[in-house]
Amino acid sequence: MTTDKRRKKLDHRTRVGRERSARTETRLLEAALGVFADMGPDAPMIEDFARAAGVSRGTFYNYFESVEELLAATSEWMTREVIESIESALEPLEGPALRLGIGLRLFFARAQADPVWCRFVARIWKVGGIELPTRDVEEGLRLGIFRARSVAVARDLLFGGVREALLRIGEEATPPAYGAEMTELLLQTLGTDSRRIAAIMKHELPALHSDTALPRAENGLTR
Repeated sequence: MTTDKRRKKLDHRTRVGRERSARTETRLLEAALGVFADMGPDAPMIEDFARAAGVSRGTFYNYFESVEELLAATSEWMTREVIESIESALEPLEGPALRLGIGLRLFFARAQADPVWCRFVARIWKVGGIELPTRDVEEGLRLGIFRARSVAVARDLLFGGVREALLRIGEEATPPAYGAEMTELLLQTLGTDSRRIAAIMKHELPALHSDTALPRAENGLTR
């Protein structure tokens, strides 16, 4: 066998090995999503993930050193693309109330489209990417668009409401308009003017890229 043929054969084996390794890692992450969503962050053991992924305990350790490392990897894997897609869709929008309202509608729509993802986010709450809504809350308070005694109170109210909504979406079949209704109520609770809320709820949802496509059925019109 010539040197070139040997090199090509080795390159092929290397590529196949990397692809197989990537598929196994993805299988572990997909299995972890369901296990964490059902059991929470503290109860699962390594055997739970290995069993769900159909791999051995030894194979698990080839990719992750602990449940905590797997949890961090799953959180980043499951939320990064969604958060980045939503933030990108919000870039052309002006005003903290509009950005916050549309962002909430998109986030709830994603949750309703994927209950397992929703349960994971609700129970683990490793969403990350809360800098943008936090800045919108701070700016809205500074401009008098939102009303609260402090940023901390407004943040806790907002994210507490979001988490409770996600828990409900993940555990039962919510109506299509549930996310829009929660968004409207959260904006009301932050003291947003009713006319501004009406405009936000009538605003067309921006498109996200295909990997995180969201259902466009709920228009979120204020009744």
